[in-house]
Amino acid sequence: MSRASFQLHNMAEPAGSGRPVEVAVSGEVDVTNADNFGQSVTELTGAAPVILELSRLHYLDSAGFAALDRLLKLGVVLVVSEQSPIRRAAELMQLPFHRDVEAARRAC
Repeated sequence: MSRASFQLHNMAEPAGSGRPVEVAVSGEVDVTNADNFGQSVTELTGAAPVILELSRLHYLDSAGFAALDRLLKLGVVLVVSEQSPIRRAAELMQLPFHRDVEAARRAC
C-alpha cells in the first residue's frame, strides 16, 4: 500500500490579536496518515481558533473523516468550497462546514 501525503499551508499571519489561525490542507488523508494529520492540526489549537480549509484536499477516507470529527470537538472550524473534490462526501457525512473562509471567520 502506498502512503498518502498531505501538506498544511499557512493562509494568514499567525494569530496575534485573537485572529484565527488559518491553514489550508492539500493532498490526501487516509488510514496511512490520518493520525499524523490529526496531530499536526491539533498542535495548532490553543488560544486562537483554527480555521482549516479543506478545498485543496483531493481524497479523504473514513479515517480522515474520523480525524476531522476529533478536530471539530477541539473547536476547529472547517471550510469546504463548492469546487472541492470532497464536498459531496462532506455533505453526506453531515460534516459542519462553511463555504468560504470569510464565513468561517465570522463564526469564530
